[in-house]
Amino acid sequence: MDFLNPEECLLIAQKSLLEVDKTNLIVLNSQLEAGSKDLMGYMGEYYKLFLEVEDIEKQVKYSLKYFIKSLPRKNEPQREECERKGVFHKESAVYSQLLPKIQKYASKKLYPECYYSRNDILVLEDLTQNYRHLRVKESYSLDHYKLVLEHLSELHAASIAWEEKENLNIYENYKNVLIELHLDAKNSWYITGLKAIVFLASRHPQYQTKTAQSFIQEKLYNLLTKAEELVAPSKTIRNVLCHRDTWDRNILYHFEKESSILPNACCLVDFQLAKYCSPTLDVLFLLYIVASAEVRKKIYDECLDHYYKSLEYHLDRLGLDGNLITRENFLKECQRTRLAALLIWALTEPQTKMWPSISNRLRTEEPEKFDFYLNCDRSELLLRVMEIQPGYEETIMSPIKELIDYLMENEDLYSKESRFLICR
Repeated sequence: MDFLNPEECLLIAQKSLLEVDKTNLIVLNSQLEAGSKDLMGYMGEYYKLFLEVEDIEKQVKYSLKYFIKSLPRKNEPQREECERKGVFHKESAVYSQLLPKIQKYASKKLYPECYYSRNDILVLEDLTQNYRHLRVKESYSLDHYKLVLEHLSELHAASIAWEEKENLNIYENYKNVLIELHLDAKNSWYITGLKAIVFLASRHPQYQTKTAQSFIQEKLYNLLTKAEELVAPSKTIRNVLCHRDTWDRNILYHFEKESSILPNACCLVDFQLAKYCSPTLDVLFLLYIVASAEVRKKIYDECLDHYYKSLEYHLDRLGLDGNLITRENFLKECQRTRLAALLIWALTEPQTKMWPSISNRLRTEEPEKFDFYLNCDRSELLLRVMEIQPGYEETIMSPIKELIDYLMENEDLYSKESRFLICR
């Protein structure tokens, strides 16, 4: 196994078995297996690591299992992109430097344990031993959304507690770690995505009038770039450590019994986009990326209320002033940051709703072209997938319509007179 040397494997085992005298541990066997192709990430490759170790003094053997994220090894353009953006350097630092400090103030498990990290690899707790994604035939209910919102509220409250009780500012102390890897003008993936939104909007059958086409060609792109301001640390609400990538593949659920219909806990994975920013971004990203537009409109108010009550509870549990984030402040901030949620939905829907079989094939068979699609021009990719995946065009046009309708109704969104967005 060339991923990890024997010394690294032993170190991982020692960190996993803290109750065992580390001088008595030896690694008997190590095995690496490729992860499911359905889990192939845009910013890495996934593997499972199995270690068989023994406590030679007590003659007790342990079988240990881990989840590994690594820089892409099979796709050179993808690897170069990850290295260029510093994705693993950031996530490694978040796992090792920030999350353990925040976990101290939480009453539930917030993230998978990280047992070892380099700038090209993360060895994490294999959550699938106790948690799982929802299955294909299982759908999100209001209870699922509420459970994730409770988890997010505790992550946010615990990050505030860390700052308040240890007299520090997360942003100032970890500014070099919590860099923006998503909505940033220096990110070619993001800029290419904005151009793809303009491309799709120009094709939408409901925007073929002269007025709509003029808006799309002359104003849309510049308006979209304004969303970068919304993901920077907020000046209008208490900032927290946000996960910033709460789509369904990054949420795993725990069920008390295999036959249980509803989960009793959840856990978040993938912290490469984590940022110190407005807590509303986590809340809105969940509701816009995971819920359909129809479902979101039905549950929106109840979900915001549930999140805020949970946040209040955790702030009180931690002995913190509830006025650090008032309900009024939170609701106004949800209005202010709505554009960011709409944009994230429009940016990510074409990739998250593409069948894995299609994206994996393109990445494997046409790596250079796939890199071009992601970081230069997606128009050809979108047209290709529309031809071979039934319903794809309709799916990715849904966020485009909501985004364009919203912006056309609020062209003066960022004028000096308009501090907060006025519509939901």
